[in-house]
Amino acid sequence: MPAPGEDQLAPILLDMDTGADDALAIGLLMAYAPERLVAVIATYGNVTQSVAQRNTRDVLDLLGAGSIPVFDGCRCPSWADSFVADRACAHFHGDNGLADLHVSDYMPAPTRQTNVPGVHSGGAVYDFSANDIDFTVAGTVSAGALGADTQHNTAKPHAAAWTDEPAATQSAEPELLKTMTPPIISVGGYLPKLPNLSSAPLRGRNLLATLTDEYGPVEMAVRPADTSGVKAIIEAARRWGKNLTVVCTGPLTDVAAAMIEAPDIIPHLRLVIMGGALTQQGNCFDMVSETNILQDPEAADLVFRSLADITMVGLDVTHRCLLDRQTAEGWANSGKVGRFFADLASFMITANADADPMFAAGAPMHDPLAVAAAIDPSLIRVFDIAMCVDTATGNREGVRGRTIGDGSRLNDPSAPCCHVALDVDAPRFLDMLDRGIPALSQRLA
Repeated sequence: MPAPGEDQLAPILLDMDTGADDALAIGLLMAYAPERLVAVIATYGNVTQSVAQRNTRDVLDLLGAGSIPVFDGCRCPSWADSFVADRACAHFHGDNGLADLHVSDYMPAPTRQTNVPGVHSGGAVYDFSANDIDFTVAGTVSAGALGADTQHNTAKPHAAAWTDEPAATQSAEPELLKTMTPPIISVGGYLPKLPNLSSAPLRGRNLLATLTDEYGPVEMAVRPADTSGVKAIIEAARRWGKNLTVVCTGPLTDVAAAMIEAPDIIPHLRLVIMGGALTQQGNCFDMVSETNILQDPEAADLVFRSLADITMVGLDVTHRCLLDRQTAEGWANSGKVGRFFADLASFMITANADADPMFAAGAPMHDPLAVAAAIDPSLIRVFDIAMCVDTATGNREGVRGRTIGDGSRLNDPSAPCCHVALDVDAPRFLDMLDRGIPALSQRLA
């Protein structure tokens, strides 16, 4: 990673599952503080890890920042052996994660940078629909073709709507996980519950092939400590300490893995997390948990209970920052970059309005608000409380993925507190976004 210059006293490391609002978050950071961005880690979540990595590189190339290092993050949650993105994510982000837009269509010549020295790539997509795949050991594949790494590869059409997905999935409860044999597959934070699984688990290649036919390519895990993204968090934390801000807009698997691998960094970590909800309903099917947290509650619980300095930018504030269509359309006249973000935002606005009447006025700016809070903390007002995450559902258990005050530490004055954002200056943030994107586009024209 590059060393910060004299004016770069507070470097930012992004960890994101690069979908539509993640791309907007990158754009906002490049508009206001491009010199602070030292690297991006691409992880799973909205899309598979390899797609997130490709999307990150494409967006950085579009913004003239192709030399920024992009590291691979974890490919699946800590509780699973593999991951496939669910249909709900495709509804909100498009099949390719970027509203089904082709970034190259917005790219000035030359169309993209290649062989960028700073890019660290090692992800692979495995197509388990091939007949010669023989699943042998959790996390490995013995034979078969790699999925095509085409820039515009999209998922297969789905017969069922994303709203029907609860019937095909189930909560990844710890007691249920104990009864399962590898490969354990996360479908957007849930376990698959297919009709032919009602009597006995479908194992090995057959399960993977079935899920590939249903959802698209499945990605297998590698040891988290072996990913360049986890190593990057450790290196950056040791190098810059709390001068560094790690902004996480996806699951917290990478950060948790870094904490486990290098516990010495924990007191020196400053995190801004997009995820969770304390006073609002969740945005998962249970209406309690928030998507990023539900992907890996075990990792999130470890992070929240740690000694790290954590600011939680959750649904309590992101649902109050709605980008309307008129504002987004105004970006289109500022240049190709402005047109890209206008088209991206238009997709998000339509998807959110179709999903929930509360978003008729616009799309919630989840990830851009987290980045904005890292740039200007005065945008939000926080409530300090010791936090934890429920990892199971049931009596005296809670709801898996719920972010809540930790009763075991509530009356401990020495307990580390999470800074939970409960209020936001939404007009100032939206003005910041509305001024920043066109200015960035004009600068790059």
